[in-house]
Amino acid sequence: MKNRLLKQLASETAVYGITHTLGRLINFLLVPIYTGVFKPEEYGVVSVYYSLVAFLIVVLMYGMETAFFNFTRSDNPKKVFATAQISLVVTSFLFLLLALTGQQSIANFLEYPDQTGYVRIFAFILVLDALSNLPMAWLRFQKKPLAFGAIRLVNIGVNVLLNLYFIIWCPKLVSMGYAPVFYNESIGIGYIFISNLVSSLVMFALLIPQWKLLREGFDSELWKRMWKYGKPLIIIGFAGIINETVDRILIKKIMTDNADFEVGVYSAFYKLSMLMTIFVQSFRFAAEPFFFEQSKGEDPKATYAKVMHYFVLVLSFIFLGTMVFLRQIAPIIIRREEYFNHPYAWYITPVLLMANLFLGIMYNLNIWYKLNDKMRIGMYIAAGGGLATIVLNLALIPVIGIMGSAITTLVVYFGMAVASYRLGQQHYRVPYNLKIIIFYIVLSQACYWFYALLAKGFPEVQFLWSVLALGLFVMMAYFIERPTKNRKFAG
Repeated sequence: MKNRLLKQLASETAVYGITHTLGRLINFLLVPIYTGVFKPEEYGVVSVYYSLVAFLIVVLMYGMETAFFNFTRSDNPKKVFATAQISLVVTSFLFLLLALTGQQSIANFLEYPDQTGYVRIFAFILVLDALSNLPMAWLRFQKKPLAFGAIRLVNIGVNVLLNLYFIIWCPKLVSMGYAPVFYNESIGIGYIFISNLVSSLVMFALLIPQWKLLREGFDSELWKRMWKYGKPLIIIGFAGIINETVDRILIKKIMTDNADFEVGVYSAFYKLSMLMTIFVQSFRFAAEPFFFEQSKGEDPKATYAKVMHYFVLVLSFIFLGTMVFLRQIAPIIIRREEYFNHPYAWYITPVLLMANLFLGIMYNLNIWYKLNDKMRIGMYIAAGGGLATIVLNLALIPVIGIMGSAITTLVVYFGMAVASYRLGQQHYRVPYNLKIIIFYIVLSQACYWFYALLAKGFPEVQFLWSVLALGLFVMMAYFIERPTKNRKFAG
């Protein structure tokens, strides 16, 4: 039974992973375009705006997505959806009204006072995305990963095509003496945002069929319970976004000299941890409804422990694979030479990769407080992490610049994972096999340093050392996982 459930999770993760990964890879192709066309300081502006979006979408959702999955266990799922979505409609339009009336103040705060047009665009993007999130969650609840993935791919495809049109094709047509339709050369990076707006509108339109569920009506008593459950998730989500994105904003605020350049370099090299973040996000799409569903099954704790085991194995392999081929991957993704001229350019990626590994572990661990209505404890963990992120960034950025932000991210995610594990074992003891989890993390590090020493001594055959390091990791993992007496070690 346990193996069947794991296969179910693996298959759903694979479907979400294929569609999500394909979508992200298509979207990721924009990074070489951005870094090839725009200077680091221009790319830094893009990063600052998207960091703000990440903060605000958490506020606009106020925990309703996770509350939806939780309350479908005890209430009519259609009624739960309708209640949450009607609530989101009301609050989203209130937000839109406030954003449009306060657009100049927002632009002034971001230190781009002449860019109120960008503020308006992002206000609409946020509302469209907030109103699309729950219909997408409904598809996950209905176990329709193909429909979910298809809509995501259309959304990303529209975004990519519009970016190619406005940023690549239109300038070429202008240089050839033509006047492209819907193109104004002075808009520049603004076309990145316009493309996002159109793609969000398309996704919203594709999800309109899910809105028929609103006929179930609004249940005020149910909403009160969902709000009570979801309130701590606002702090948890907000703190999580602080951990993920506040570094760009603080770099912008603290490093007054070439601040946009620093943000641009940091953001570009952060993108090199793409494979790790794609896998973690794909896992989250499949795992959240899976974990809630399995909580009612037989021996769910053993299932959660086994999921963590294989999850860390895959994350460790991704870390190693990215690091041993980093020198080959980076120039393909980051096209302009000035990005690589930054003194910390090559050093922040391994730190951020390891940070995202612990972030993935933390996502896996956090199920204990969601299942047991201990959201307040989760809120304290998240708030502590958010506070630590701000304090450490303020302390380290003035000293070591963007490297300080990378180190802060690693320290905070590691600390939050440890805190979640220790508190979780007190309230909802899951028999995680710490021995094998630590072993795979250490093994990936050891294999990387083995590669690094050989590559430094014999750089002319660097590819051989990359393959050898990966092969060593796979061989060791196979030895541990094979069905022999070693299974006791693997748990």
